[in-house]
Amino acid sequence: MFEGLIPLLSLVTMLIVLTAALINKERTKDRMRDPNAPISSLAKDGKYGGVGFLLPLDEQVYRTQVLRSAHGRDNLNLGGRDVW
Repeated sequence: MFEGLIPLLSLVTMLIVLTAALINKERTKDRMRDPNAPISSLAKDGKYGGVGFLLPLDEQVYRTQVLRSAHGRDNLNLGGRDVW
């Protein structure tokens, strides 16, 4: 009675995963085509110019200072913590 249940469940699971993958693929392609979509902060052309945490510490500090001064947020803090 239950001999075909496992293969049936595995096929249904594979179809669900395949459908989800195809839907997400199309969403990703649509987002890539959209010029108004926000750019990832990890992208090379993003806000931080790539994966900033892999830079040496002195370069991270320099970029942070440059970004702060470029956005006019030199003295922005909240309770002694820097929020920018």
